[in-house]
Amino acid sequence: MDSEDVLGKVKDVSESVRETAQSVRRNLEEGRPSGQTLAFLRDVAREAPIPSLVVAFMLGVLVARR
Repeated sequence: MDSEDVLGKVKDVSESVRETAQSVRRNLEEGRPSGQTLAFLRDVAREAPIPSLVVAFMLGVLVARR
């Protein structure tokens, strides 16, 4: 097996993974109404991941202290 064959197979697998991820994303977005709390949290975490992590960390500290 030469490097061209390996490169071709990697590209094929990579494209398959990309198509599968897009399909899963579309199905998830179609299955959840946008007004749900989880959808809101998902959108916030997508737009500002670092502040979301800080908030989650602080909530974890508060819960752990109790």
